[in-house]
Parts: sequence; structure tokens; C-alpha cells
Amino acid sequence: ISPTTLFYVLRAIFVPRARSRRLVLAVVMGALSVVAPAEISRGATIAETQRLIAALSEKLAHQEMLSESLAEKYNAAKQSIRSIDGTLAQLSVQIAKKKAALAQTSESLVTATVHSYIAGAADAQWLDLFRQDVLTSDARQQYESQVLGNLRDLKVQLKTQRDALNRTQDERRHQRALKANEAAKMQALLAQNARNEAATRATLATVTKKLKRQIIDYQIGVARAASKRGDDKAVAKAVAAAAAVGGQAAANEVLAAIKPKPHVGGSGATSAAGLRALHAAMSVRGLPYVWGGESPRYGFDCSGLTQWSWARAGYYIPRTAATQYYATKRVPLNKLQPGDLLFYYNLDNDHQIDHVVMYAGQGPWGDKTIISAAHRGTVISFSPLFTYGLIGAGRP
Repeated sequence: ISPTTLFYVLRAIFVPRARSRRLVLAVVMGALSVVAPAEISRGATIAETQRLIAALSEKLAHQEMLSESLAEKYNAAKQSIRSIDGTLAQLSVQIAKKKAALAQTSESLVTATVHSYIAGAADAQWLDLFRQDVLTSDARQQYESQVLGNLRDLKVQLKTQRDALNRTQDERRHQRALKANEAAKMQALLAQNARNEAATRATLATVTKKLKRQIIDYQIGVARAASKRGDDKAVAKAVAAAAAVGGQAAANEVLAAIKPKPHVGGSGATSAAGLRALHAAMSVRGLPYVWGGESPRYGFDCSGLTQWSWARAGYYIPRTAATQYYATKRVPLNKLQPGDLLFYYNLDNDHQIDHVVMYAGQGPWGDKTIISAAHRGTVISFSPLFTYGLIGAGRP
């Protein structure tokens, strides 16, 4: 927002009290201070990020208090409008009654008064009266003074009362317009501050996530250094510190970082059964991954593929990755043969053996090629061997 735009925004907002002016300024300055999370946290140290989180938390608390104040003002203005509307409704009823009374005075009371005047006079008196030329005699004056005098006074009185009610009604309508304007401004300020709050929360969430990442990365570095010098206590402290901010997944990251990478590769040996199992798996390449799948007609999941492939080779193994792991013979990771199974632990933080693939021997990635039903959205295919979460190898 440019300084010129800010000037016109502030000038356009009518605020009758100094406190309200401060509220307006706070909302506008809040809008100006929203900074993109990527800009705010780039290149920050852990201490800097912690200070930024404290500042953002304080800012968010202030914005929440400001929203509460604005909401109270908005509610008060709406309550005033409801009260004024009630008064206006009562005034409308009173004005309608006065108008009806004036109409009755002009019509019904005229007839009744004339009738009373004529009926109350002697025949000779009223006959003689109306034989005269009322335009040139005193008859008109007499009639008006005797018959219409009270009526004219009543009409003046009713008109005065009606005019007073109309003035009161105009004043209440003016007050209502001012309150409606105030409510609209408070509502707009409240909406703007809500957007500011949302932006601050988003920034705070991003920076907090960055801080967690910084702390975990720092503890990974500490654990690696401690592992190299054989300091198990320091490694344990680093794992605990990472877990404190990122849970078990963060602890696993630290442990994985200091775990020696296994040397995985083929021994050069082959077995007829393993090759038959591998060729069976290769025959269904291109079929989709299907959770719970175990049929070449519909598709496979990871353990469904390995069970079916080894069944084609004449060996029965259980259905799930975990049960296959315990039902097969352990094989050194540097002596794999085609058809051997590789098992992975805790890939989705469930602390279970939850994935199995088949070692292919030679393939597109040399002796680091596997074949598997990887996950939903993929098809059975060759892929490079990976070691993250690798817990061991087995052979039926």
C-alpha cells in the first residue's frame, strides 16, 4: 500500500473518538506489516527464529484483543440501531394517529359541529341567519367564531403535535444513519483485522515449522559428531532433543542419519527358484498397485506381488510384509540373489515392517535394481534399490 493510498484510507474513515482512531490505525498498520513467510524466515538462525516466533505470538495476541474490541463496538452499534428502530416504529404509530385525528377534525368534526350549531339554534334564528348574504353580512364571521373556533384550535394543536413528532422522527433517522455508518466501519475493520490475524497465524505456523526443522537438523549434526567420537550419551541427548520438537519421526531421522549405510548388492550366485519368482514378477509389469491386491487380473500390493511371484516358483509364503519377513531365512545384504526379498521398517511411522520389494539382480540400475508394487498411483515396475528403512533381506 502506498503512502498516498494510506492517506486517503485514513481520511475517508470518519472516527468520532480518539480510541476509535487508534483502532483504525492499528488495523491499517497491521495490514502493512504482513510479510511473506519465505521472506521473514530466510537464512535465520535458531535464536533468530525463536525471537521471530515470540514477536509473531505477541502480534497475534494484540490482533486478537483488537478483534475483541472491534466486535464489542460493532455489537454496541447494532444494539443502538435496534433501539432506534423500536423508537421509529413507535413514532410512526403516533404520527399515523395524529394524521387520522387531523383528517377526522377536517371532516367528521366539521359535520358534527355544524349539526350541533344548527340543531342548537332556534328555527327563526338559523333561518334568518342563512337568508342573509354571508359574503356581505356578519353571518360568516358569526359562524366561524361560534362553530369553527374550537375546531381551528384543535387542528392547530394536532398539527403542532404532528410536526413535533416528525422532527423527532427525523432526528432518530439521522442518529440511525450515523450508527449504521459506524457499524459498517467497525465491521470492515473487524474483517480486515481477521485477515491480518489469519496472515499472522499462517506466518507463525510456517516459522514454527522452520524452527522445528532447524532444531532437528542441528541435532542430526550433533548426533553425527557424537557418533564419530563414540559418545553414546551425547547421541541419546540429541535423539531426545529432536523427539521433543518433532516426535518419533524426528528421532528416527537422527537415528537414520548416524546409522551406517548398508552395503547392498548381489553375490553373483543365482537360484532356479529365485529366477522363476523374478520372472513371474516381471510378467505382470505395468499392472497397477491395488491395496490388498493379490491377483494378476486386478493388480497387486507390495506383499501380494511377492507372495504370488514365489507361489509361481513353487514356494508358499505368508500374505503380509511383516509375516513374510519372519517366515523367510535371513540373507546378508551383500549376498543377495535374484528373487530375494528386501524388507523395510517404519516407513509410515507405525513401527512395523510395512514394505517389501524383490531384488532383481541386474537391471536398469545395474545390481541395484529392484521390482515392486510401490504405492497407490504406481504400476509394477523396476526401480533403483533404496536403503532408507531397510531392515533386512529374506529368502523363502
